[in-house]
Parts: sequence; structure tokens; C-alpha cells
Amino acid sequence: MSTNTFIQILHLLAPLVALATMAASHAVLCRLRPDAPILNLLVVGGFAGLGGLFAMQLLALAYGQKLGGALLAVMLVDGPVYACLAYGYANFVNLGHASVRIRIYRELLDSPEGIRISELQGRYDEAGMLNTRLRRMLDAEDLTFDGAAYRLKKRRLLTISTVIFRLKRAVLGRQSEFNP
Repeated sequence: MSTNTFIQILHLLAPLVALATMAASHAVLCRLRPDAPILNLLVVGGFAGLGGLFAMQLLALAYGQKLGGALLAVMLVDGPVYACLAYGYANFVNLGHASVRIRIYRELLDSPEGIRISELQGRYDEAGMLNTRLRRMLDAEDLTFDGAAYRLKKRRLLTISTVIFRLKRAVLGRQSEFNP
């Protein structure tokens, strides 16, 4: 393998190695500090990923001294690529919170007169959110309710939710950022 090919492979892998470093660091931190805010642990994991990116860049630099400007150009691309990957990872981890925020933004957009805090609390308290979600699932005919118990009717979202829960469990050490 030529030096140029090796350096190209390093640069292709650098953002992925940085993302893997971020995810691994975040997963370890979530297990070591389960009560710490998720955002704080994401930031620390993000900096660990930057360390991984920097290490890959140093490795590429050590092998690519003679490439000059081309090496610098590729190095400048790896940072933004890692930033995009890290942003996607952070949003994956924060999916539960983000979905509620997006729903609130949408409701506020549709209500130019505003929404009273008591209304928001009524909609987004834990019991209210559960009832709203169950009603939506019944309306979509994903569930049935016989007066005593809910039963699964359609499995269309089950595969997606299973994948997300497994990934979150692998990263956070628990199924949800809401449950310790």
C-alpha cells in the first residue's frame, strides 16, 4: 500500500474514529455517572471525539509530510465532517427531549395568541403525555383497548422502536434518558 493510499484511508476513517471515540466515551460516562445531565456527558464525549480526530490527524501528518497543501485541505475537511456526525449522534441521544420541544414549538407557531403555562403543563405532564400518546396510537389503530388493557394491533413502528431502544441501551446503559 502506498503512502498516499494509507493517508487517504486515515482521512476517510478519521471522522468515524472520532465519532466512535465520542460514542464510547459517552457510553462509559453514562454508566459511571448515571445521575449526571445527558448534555454534559455529551459535551465531554464530544471533546473526547475531538481528541480522537486530533490523534488521527497527527498520525496522518506523521506519514504525509511530503503531501503538503493537499494534506492540509483534507485535514480541514475532517473537522466539519466530525462535527456533522457528532451533531447527528447528539440528536439521536436527545431524541426524546427533542420530540417534545418540537411539538411545543409547533403548537406555539399555530397559536399566535400564545399558550398559557397551565395548558402546557396539562399537555406535557407525565400522565397527560401518556394519555395523549395512547390516544394517538388508538386513533392510528396501532393499539386496541378493551376497557381494561391495551393490546398491540399493528407492529409497524415496533421494529424501529426496538432498534432505537437497543441503540440507546447500548449507549446510555438504560432504555431511555428519562428513566434512571
